[in-house]
Amino acid sequence: MAKSVAWDERHLSRRLKLRDLRVLLTVARCGSMGKAAAELAVSQPAISKAIADMEYALGVRLLDRSPQGVEPTIYARALLDRGVVVFDELKQAVRHIEFLANPAEGELRVGSTLAIGTAFFPAVVERFSEQYPRIVVHVLAGDGATIYRVLEERKADLVIAPIRASILKEHMQVDVLYDESLVVVAGAQSP
Repeated sequence: MAKSVAWDERHLSRRLKLRDLRVLLTVARCGSMGKAAAELAVSQPAISKAIADMEYALGVRLLDRSPQGVEPTIYARALLDRGVVVFDELKQAVRHIEFLANPAEGELRVGSTLAIGTAFFPAVVERFSEQYPRIVVHVLAGDGATIYRVLEERKADLVIAPIRASILKEHMQVDVLYDESLVVVAGAQSP
């Protein structure tokens, strides 16, 4: 069934719709077209048609069907992986629009290491909340690697943590808040 298709943006937008991608995501999560139809409040034939249309447009089988349900093929998994990103991008775009429409209200998700999160960060959040009372601040605390991963996964809007060059990515912007020296302190008689 696999065929080579030269994709351009116009062809892609005519053949694949966000609605169909949502259908595929739901079918894969539910493991059944019937369950997906119930969850999406549409008929099972509508689900089957959306999947068949996608399979035709892409020229590959997206689901392996069996009496136990459906299982995504490697082609569907490739599409699903990117589909999650597409919906995340849309969600981020909506959040950005909401912020542009009213920058004085909304949510801010900040990641920090445990040391920073318990040391000076509560005072910063308190002052920020006094200045912007309609912005809810969510603090995510963890070790440095975890916090940077949370930022990379877009579960945090910003991170306050020690700079770790090995973890930083090219697309991340870094602003140094302060320099802190690390010192060893020992008793005067200690070898």
